[in-house]
Amino acid sequence: MESWLLLLRSSSTSLFPFNAAHHPNPKSHLASTTICSSVRVRKPPQTSLKTIWQPVSLSLFGSGLVVGPLLDGLHSRVELVVYQNGNGAINIGPLNTNIWVPLLLGLFYCTIGLLQLFIDETAPSNVREGSLGRTAASLLALVVFIELSAEMYKAGVADNVEICILFAAAEMIWVLFDRTRLGFALACIVGIGCPLAEIPIMKFFHLWYYPQANIEIFGQGLVSWTITCYFVYTPFLINLSRLVKSIVVSRNAKASS
Repeated sequence: MESWLLLLRSSSTSLFPFNAAHHPNPKSHLASTTICSSVRVRKPPQTSLKTIWQPVSLSLFGSGLVVGPLLDGLHSRVELVVYQNGNGAINIGPLNTNIWVPLLLGLFYCTIGLLQLFIDETAPSNVREGSLGRTAASLLALVVFIELSAEMYKAGVADNVEICILFAAAEMIWVLFDRTRLGFALACIVGIGCPLAEIPIMKFFHLWYYPQANIEIFGQGLVSWTITCYFVYTPFLINLSRLVKSIVVSRNAKASS
């Protein structure tokens, strides 16, 4: 019987060599284990938007100032939207626009971008790191989408057919570049809110109009499927804002080191 007890004791010692009871200093062993686990779990501190909103805002505004009118020109070249002469309309080569459009689009980029970064801080579980590749791909998808809508408009595709095609394409782009409920909700708000925001600008300042509008709201003509264009704009602005924030944070870190 004693031989069996000795055999069990020796086997338990070989199976559990780091048992606290056999460790030369059990307290130090447990303390080191606790420290190591805490180091593994600890995450780097997140930079608050309050400390970087100014450079982020300027970058987003500058992006809208340059990129926005170029994308808008894809629609103005097929006369989906016409800028009225005498109210700041200008032609730069094939680009038809208005002197106020770059400022308005800069404000649009800045507002949606900052709103997304604020959402990221309040719901960090849905946050993706800023990526140049993802941002460039979402911009390319936006360009293709706007060009597709312009070509279908130019070809005289029926509005109900075009809006069905564009809705399906918009959903696919959201799945590819966002796939979050908050992103979908923001895209819906932007898609509905931005065409409505155009109404007072057209009605009171007469900067542009839609010559073949198919719906009328508050006495102002709009094209129904433009809501899908604003919807697809949102994933690009989400990725752009995150990319801009990551660049600003990286530069600040290098400057402080």
